[in-house]
Amino acid sequence: MKRMSEKIKLLFLQLFLFLIFSSNAHAYIDPGTGSFVIQAIMAIGASVVIYLGYPIRFFKNLYYKIFKSKKDNNKK
Repeated sequence: MKRMSEKIKLLFLQLFLFLIFSSNAHAYIDPGTGSFVIQAIMAIGASVVIYLGYPIRFFKNLYYKIFKSKKDNNKK
């Protein structure tokens, strides 16, 4: 456990030094790159929605089947 805390301290020290000694890049990002980044972000978002949408729908349907059958049995 002690080694892990030493590694974390070293990581924060490196991050701190990186932020202190960084300089301006004076780089150019063309519009094609910007649209590619936006496309990638939208694709990741859509993938997350689709991926998480199916399991949520599955569990909702399972929940409704279980509790709907109990309600139907109580009414009869």
